[in-house]
Amino acid sequence: MRLIRPFEILFLLGAVLASVAVSIWLAIWSPDALLRDPLPLYRQGAATSSPEINGNRQIQHIRLVGPDGETVPFQVSLPSKLPMNPLPVLVIVSGFPGAQDPLRHITHPGPNIIVVYHPPFDPAMRLETVSLFNIWQTRGVIYRMPEEVSALLAWIGRQEWADRKRINLAGIGLGAAILPAIRRRAAATGQPVNASVFINGGADTAELAGSGLGGGMAWLAGQMLRPLNPATHLPEISGPFLIINTADDAAVSESARAALETLLPEPKTIAAVTRGTDSVDAYIARIVRITQNWLIAQSALSP
Repeated sequence: MRLIRPFEILFLLGAVLASVAVSIWLAIWSPDALLRDPLPLYRQGAATSSPEINGNRQIQHIRLVGPDGETVPFQVSLPSKLPMNPLPVLVIVSGFPGAQDPLRHITHPGPNIIVVYHPPFDPAMRLETVSLFNIWQTRGVIYRMPEEVSALLAWIGRQEWADRKRINLAGIGLGAAILPAIRRRAAATGQPVNASVFINGGADTAELAGSGLGGGMAWLAGQMLRPLNPATHLPEISGPFLIINTADDAAVSESARAALETLLPEPKTIAAVTRGTDSVDAYIARIVRITQNWLIAQSALSP
């Protein structure tokens, strides 16, 4: 009988360990890993301030508190006097700190509820400041977005003012990139979503990261965000959808935009909005009008 040599034992042991490592990696980093667990309990924390009164609207600053003590900050814009009947809801998923405040640009919200979710990044963080020293922390915030928005949708569904059949989502920039994974996590946890709007989005995390980072950092970011890759989740969600492409913004490549348009199922509407000679505020106001008009045409919002 031939004796097994030590190097053969080491080879077999290495092969077994490699197989186990690959299995664990696939289990943890599989896109479907986002969908498996039930939604944990998120409780409403104390309001961060008294409601602001802005014309005939009140703006509430609220936060949810997760099972590990993490906070989910968001704003709610409601009519000062709520009617008896429930109202349509538009949930806006924002991106990195420093972006324009969506509520400031929605000057005519109508008889609707507007909710803005802000990913809980460090307020001083910007995309251009992401480095090897904070990329893991940044990844952690982004990776929690599908869970936190699903918890926010569950909270909205419990409010008397919400029309559960007309809860809509709009993602801007990073929010648009993570929106497909958010939609799948929401569906897996029983949170209904009506219409969805993608503003300045794309369909490849590596390309989206590369637009802001470049080089090895872009590759690393793409690998770390692989389970959230829009290309994986887009074919699995249902519309109606609106895509607003802002071609003047170089942060999203043409190939990433084209992939989003191709992979997103029907029914979908695609609008290319260029800035031209408009000021920033006028340009954003035009995007807001297009979004509102489309949602009203879909009966997703009230005029």
